[in-house]
Amino acid sequence: MKITATSYLTDEELINEYLNGDNVALGILYNRYYKKVFHKCLSFTKNSDDAFDFAQDILIKAFSKSNSFKGISKFSTWLFSITHNYCITQISKSNKTHFEDIHFHNNLKDDYIDNIDLEERKNRENIEVQLFHYLDELSDTDKAILELKYRQNYSIKDLQEKFNLSASAIKMRLMRARQKVEFIYNTYERKI
Repeated sequence: MKITATSYLTDEELINEYLNGDNVALGILYNRYYKKVFHKCLSFTKNSDDAFDFAQDILIKAFSKSNSFKGISKFSTWLFSITHNYCITQISKSNKTHFEDIHFHNNLKDDYIDNIDLEERKNRENIEVQLFHYLDELSDTDKAILELKYRQNYSIKDLQEKFNLSASAIKMRLMRARQKVEFIYNTYERKI
């Protein structure tokens, strides 16, 4: 298949083309998602070198396991779930190593508290993965404003500058975007 024709295919069609031996399709997917994956990694690592390494590892891992993509969700949702889980795992490993270096001798009480924190973090991560799927149903603007506010900790003032809107307009958009996510969540939960 020619590059020009392949570039207009959906993500899911590109995966099928790649699985059928078309390496151009893989390059197109890489180009579509590298920056998004990199920025997602950067939100975790706060370091561009680490984010670059993470993004490369994630894309290699995702593409090598592309035959496990079943098409139940969008390709982007599947890829960002892999990205999220990979980043959490790497950050946890890094924190664990750092923690062990500093606090080699923990008492029983500290271990108990750490286990509670780990469970809370895992629960929060599971909720975040679910929300990640729900965010994929939103418009790009709604998704961007929520991610900037709640994942990258942008202030209302930062959002005003980014979107060139008043504070009240930003607050209204945030409220409406949260309502949309809540509606999608409630709709999904009723189906289960």
